[in-house]
Amino acid sequence: MTTETLPAVIHREDSLVERQEYAKALAVSDLLPAQYRNKPGNVLYAVEFGRSLGISPMAAILGVHIIEGRACASSGLISALVRDAGHRLRIWVERNPQTGALEKAVATIVRADDPDFVFTSEWTWARAVAAGVTAKKVWQNYPEAMLKARAITEAAREACEEALRGVGYTPEELGAEVNEDGSIIITDAKPPHGQALGDALGVNPGRGDGPQETGKATRKQRNEISAAMVAQGYTKETAPAYLTKAVGRTVQKTEDLTGAEAAQVMHALNLAAQTPADPVTQAAPEDDIDEAELVDDEEEHESEPIVMISKSQQAEMHALLKDCGVTTAVGKGSTAANDEKRFAYLSHFLNRPITSSSDLTNEEATRVITALRVLRAEIEAERSLQLSQIGGLFQGLGVETKEDRLRDTSALLGRTISTPDELTSADIATLLESLNAAGGVIDVWTTIITQAEAARTEANGQS
Repeated sequence: MTTETLPAVIHREDSLVERQEYAKALAVSDLLPAQYRNKPGNVLYAVEFGRSLGISPMAAILGVHIIEGRACASSGLISALVRDAGHRLRIWVERNPQTGALEKAVATIVRADDPDFVFTSEWTWARAVAAGVTAKKVWQNYPEAMLKARAITEAAREACEEALRGVGYTPEELGAEVNEDGSIIITDAKPPHGQALGDALGVNPGRGDGPQETGKATRKQRNEISAAMVAQGYTKETAPAYLTKAVGRTVQKTEDLTGAEAAQVMHALNLAAQTPADPVTQAAPEDDIDEAELVDDEEEHESEPIVMISKSQQAEMHALLKDCGVTTAVGKGSTAANDEKRFAYLSHFLNRPITSSSDLTNEEATRVITALRVLRAEIEAERSLQLSQIGGLFQGLGVETKEDRLRDTSALLGRTISTPDELTSADIATLLESLNAAGGVIDVWTTIITQAEAARTEANGQS
């Protein structure tokens, strides 16, 4: 299937047969998410669902997912639906003023028809731990994004469920493994056996009746906890009582903790470090315990070395930044201009000042590269869809051959175009706008090209 035969983008008035043909044509693209490739039925389902939401087919394909037969969407799409309905949504995070540690994400919604009432949702790390979700890799790598997503969707379900049209949960809330932006990695995840649906979705508070994650705390987590407890005056006698109280079950030593529980304990210790010491629960300095008594005797207390970004990571990251349109300057002064854009992007993404790509750690570089790969795939998918639209619009004009289409495109843009790969994003936007303006009438299309050529001639004459 080529862009010459791919039908134009569907509209609300298109027939079911036209939408089916569109789904079949689009499904052959290898740029689509895995659940849509060579599955026109899935594409049509997403398109139809998108129609009910009032969003474009590509927005539906990239933003709507089906988990166990249930539709869900990214928090970004849910936010857009709330705002499109006329309601006011605000989202922010709060940090400890002394340490800068993330404390909670807050989302508020004010309905357009009830401006005097504010719906509020707050998600703290402790609440996420109680919900049993923090052992997921995405929560460990992107805690701020995950807390914000939970706060947004919870507030939206409470304030304006009718605006969500059945997509009140994100894929992550329904058990799928996702990236930072909510894109699905694994789509066949199910709620853990024995959990109520509310527990699996994280909308019920934890009961504190046992560990909710089977993954053990890492050596690094246990070392950090032991160091913090020693600094706060806990002893081998008082440590078990503190750990038990912090996680809500009997714990004798740090090796008994799960990864999620360790994060919960560390969060509590960080908060306690900002408040006066409790003389009842903390012992005198001479009773201080050795960190090794909280960590396995066989293990040495040593910090893990920090691995910095590799040359191959730098090369891929720079290429991705260019592909995604972050660094686009060329010619004289382009190096400085691209560096400025690159460092601004990295500083924003990593939430810390970046003045050189070499400043990134290996873990940070991995996060950036993963996000940029997703972004590039989305850009390529959108470009593919736009080229498909252009092919359909040309077909509607009766411009059938590739040579004729490239001739008209070159005349419209004022430079020779030999292949669609030479088209920039701006070129595609101009071409789509002009083709849509022609309305399928070849005489109007010819006039548009003539006017574009005349405008260039006049501009060149004035210059």
